[in-house]
Amino acid sequence: MRLAASSSARRSATRQIVRWLRTSAPAASVATHSPTLDLSNPRIAFQASSSLDLVRGAAVLTACSQPWLVRHAEPALALSRRLLGPTLTDTLLRHTLFAHFVAGETAEGIRPLLSRLHGCGVGGILDYAAEADLSTPQPSDEAAAADYNNQPARVFLYESETECDANTETFLRCITAVRDATPEGFAAVKVTALGDPQLLERCSTALVELQRFFATLDADGSGALSRDEFVRGWLAAFKPSSDAVEVCGEAQADAEAEAHARFDAIDAQGDGAIDALEWTQSLPLEALPGLVAQCRLAGPLYNASPTADEVDAMRRMLARLDTIALTAKDAGVRLMIDAEHSYFQPAIDNAVLRLQRLHNGGDAPVVFNTYQCYLRDCLPRLELDLERSRREGWQFGAKLVRGAYMEHERARAAELGRADPIQPTAEATHANYDAAVELLLHSPPVPHATWLMVATHNEASIVRAASALLRGEARVPSHQVAFGQLLGMADHLTFALSASGLKAYKYVPWGSVAEVVPYLLRRATENADALSGAPAQRAMMLRELRRRVVGF
Repeated sequence: MRLAASSSARRSATRQIVRWLRTSAPAASVATHSPTLDLSNPRIAFQASSSLDLVRGAAVLTACSQPWLVRHAEPALALSRRLLGPTLTDTLLRHTLFAHFVAGETAEGIRPLLSRLHGCGVGGILDYAAEADLSTPQPSDEAAAADYNNQPARVFLYESETECDANTETFLRCITAVRDATPEGFAAVKVTALGDPQLLERCSTALVELQRFFATLDADGSGALSRDEFVRGWLAAFKPSSDAVEVCGEAQADAEAEAHARFDAIDAQGDGAIDALEWTQSLPLEALPGLVAQCRLAGPLYNASPTADEVDAMRRMLARLDTIALTAKDAGVRLMIDAEHSYFQPAIDNAVLRLQRLHNGGDAPVVFNTYQCYLRDCLPRLELDLERSRREGWQFGAKLVRGAYMEHERARAAELGRADPIQPTAEATHANYDAAVELLLHSPPVPHATWLMVATHNEASIVRAASALLRGEARVPSHQVAFGQLLGMADHLTFALSASGLKAYKYVPWGSVAEVVPYLLRRATENADALSGAPAQRAMMLRELRRRVVGF
């Protein structure tokens, strides 16, 4: 990682590492500052930045604040690769955009930056910034495609099982880097790096169809299934699991007995009704193929259900997640499971729920799920998961973001003729975000506990949440709440929060230039709200540079 351009800067980074090695806790935990937010002090905002960092940052933010350049970033990059060549283009990126927004190229190379942030009381959320999507082009050569075709349902080029195993090792190295350089830090994990994204979409569709099936069984619209509703609907939709002939009265009795047994198994509370929470937690993905085999008609659920081979592939993905979660737990590192495209999210949520049940039963959660508040269904999902953690008695960990795939989500919904999954306006998204923060800040502290990462650059949302914590108005204690902003952006928020005694983190992406370029382009096009503050941050950078040069 190229954090310094001179021997003096390198010596400064080394001193930061040594200073951290002599401490045993993040600086924020022993802060003695007044409990107020000073968002206008550039000396606080850029205490972790060298003068060279400020010069480069001012230049990069100037470019990022030009709408025409952001809109045409991808074709401009393609043109540069044609005219200058990929090597020179990547070199220019490495010393400009990459150096400002990305920590480095290897798990080992990012440690100096993490230590420097830690010395200022700011933690790290490490994010391996390679991204996957179904838009990845298929190989034109059939033989090349066959080399990757290790799952029977695969219909596009994706990272092979071998590559998924390699990504697992990458995340494990990331956990080690967090453990060694930023106590109480996080490692971010993208589930699409650990399995076939096409499979995640199919499993997500199956889960959505299960929810719709619940709605069809709920004849009276009460939101819960009585025993009669369930048995009647189940018998109409599914054949008996045995090989008995259905016209036989004995077989019918067996079918009814099976339906009643299923009702009793799903009714976890034993209150004679199945609510949406019990329904969703009772049907794991691996049970779907056997269930679908009993379908009387080849409807949406039948068509969406994964095959047995796909379930095997899902099990391999879950095994990778298990390995990562166990390693993080042993290392004292927390996992932040990233939100991804909405058509992957139900399967991701299902996998995260499994991890939370296994690993969030101690005094603090190991696994945090991410909720994108620009999605219309975000708040109901959040309420459902919060209630689930209360019933089952594990620590609830959530990261709230506004969202990062808006343009893609809307374009895809329009292309498929589906309803727009995104909130209709920016104001509606802001209101939804603040409502989600309010819900979690004021959730009951016992018997379970709520842990929250307020991940946003929106100053109003941050001030509202921070003020509630600093004034003691939140029911959740302040040590269970943290704030996070992207590396290279909103430093005046991150370091002011740390200076006030609250927990603050930087979301620290890393990876090779080639891997991270898609991440950088997406950040530029999707984070218009965050980048709207670029001119103000640039002005603060220039003020701090002037102070350093003239001494006041």
